Amino acid sequence: MRLSYSAISTFNQCPQKYKWQYIERIKAPTTPDLFLGWLVHLVLEYALQNAPAMPPVNKLLELYNLRWNPSIFKDSAIEKEYHQAGAEMIKSFHNAYAPGLSTVLNVEKFFEIRWKNHLIVGKIDRIDRLPSGEIEIIDYKTNRKLPSESDFKFDFQLPLYQWAAQTLWSNIDKAKLTLYFLRHGKKITPENIKTLPVLQGYILETVEKINTSDFLANPSPLCAWCEYSNKCPEGQSVSHNSTDSRDNQPANSSSLSLGVGDWRTKNGFPKDSLFRDLN
Repeated sequence: MRLSYSAISTFNQCPQKYKWQYIERIKAPTTPDLFLGWLVHLVLEYALQNAPAMPPVNKLLELYNLRWNPSIFKDSAIEKEYHQAGAEMIKSFHNAYAPGLSTVLNVEKFFEIRWKNHLIVGKIDRIDRLPSGEIEIIDYKTNRKLPSESDFKFDFQLPLYQWAAQTLWSNIDKAKLTLYFLRHGKKITPENIKTLPVLQGYILETVEKINTSDFLANPSPLCAWCEYSNKCPEGQSVSHNSTDSRDNQPANSSSLSLGVGDWRTKNGFPKDSLFRDLN
């Protein structure tokens, strides 16, 4: 079975959403949070294409404004709020960039792990080599809230990246795993993450559930962020009883599961690949 972290987490969140997204491949309108996360990631990929050199911040903001899509937002006030938040993240990232402290090896690095007749795929936002020689894997987050240490007890994304690093570089034992929360300009390296055997057990358990699933909806507070809520009565009933999702985004939720492909064009900017599916 071909799997990704987003596919696994989607199934465990809601089997019906998994069916629509990964089996039936039903396209859904993107949400403001997904759009902002995608666009900020795209700009940061462009920013580091020729690392250690980085374009001036006005060039990054030019790309940001070029790809901005007002039709994603339900009114101009919300659009302005999101646009400003994205611009501030980009400016903060540019100001904090210190090329002498590490060497950028890859951005948007695709990986494959072949294991027990399964193919596990994914993308790593950024891979650096530290002066000590240690590999650092950096995952960008555009979340409004910072996670607590207890949030990482339930996280399987970071141990998957650890496994991917060992697949990409067979001579490394362990990589430094860093979450870069762009809204806060803060990097977090969790102390306690799931071990590889626990991760592998979680994957096998999920595969077994997928193979026997009836793919029914699993209504929860997460329905407030679901792209398919407009066609899901169970999700709508939950969403209508929720408060503003912009203020209650899960602190360690993945803000991006959309791929960025071949991205050079005549003007040097990335191609638009908002709905390209690598999963």
